[in-house]
Amino acid sequence: MKKLIGFGAVCALMSLGACAGSGDKKSADTTAVLPVVEFEGYSYDAIASVPDSDALDTEGGKFWRFSGTGMLPVKVGDKDVSMLRDSLERLGGVLVIDKTHSSPILDAPLLKDMGLTETNLDPKSTKTCSTYYNQLSVALCTPAVVVWKDYTYSYLCMAAHGMYNTTFVNYSVSDGKILTVADLMKPGYEKELTGLIRQKLKEMDVPLLVDLDDVEIPKDFEVTTQGMRFMYGLYEIAPYVAGEVTVEFDGYELEDLFAPGVFARYFSLTPD
Repeated sequence: MKKLIGFGAVCALMSLGACAGSGDKKSADTTAVLPVVEFEGYSYDAIASVPDSDALDTEGGKFWRFSGTGMLPVKVGDKDVSMLRDSLERLGGVLVIDKTHSSPILDAPLLKDMGLTETNLDPKSTKTCSTYYNQLSVALCTPAVVVWKDYTYSYLCMAAHGMYNTTFVNYSVSDGKILTVADLMKPGYEKELTGLIRQKLKEMDVPLLVDLDDVEIPKDFEVTTQGMRFMYGLYEIAPYVAGEVTVEFDGYELEDLFAPGVFARYFSLTPD
């Protein structure tokens, strides 16, 4: 049964002005109004089948089990979140049909060549040999930024081990856009940031598959409460046993590289 869990969650509420009768009218008039951020959750669990010609001769070799949970935006301030929501659905591999039903997307890049077809079989009673799981969670929610973390795990029947991947979406509440590293940095930041990342990797003694001088800035990054976290996927720079490699920076370590106003907006406890 593919069902959307219909509940909401509120991240940030409007700030309260001064109490009536306090005599501080100026304070009440100038109090900033913080954005309201609302989410709704979903959950799906379904069985898909491969073509008979591709089925493996083992129990459950014809079937995949797809399951996932996640949180999607309903409201982010006064911004139109339709494109953000569509992007997150694609990332989470889910098609939200309505407030009570959702289904896995079976033509995602990882799956499109497998010819998978969704069935009506009961996931709890059907033997499956292959597995696909996705979780789309809210890693950080502040009045300035909302960060989604997408985790995917897949296991192909009879493979030596499963594969997993973590991706982040960093959304600026005030700008109404998904942030890139370039949005946060001064022009020409690449060389210095690359050097800082390489130095961290050297200090971490990561068993690299490539020469340290060939390591570049990864595509995945996360804005955190302390600063920024950069992530390399499986096999991107290190062997499978090393897992996903993360390089973390406190905000002050990158302060000289940030574009004007970025540190105060996202990382300072006393923003301008």
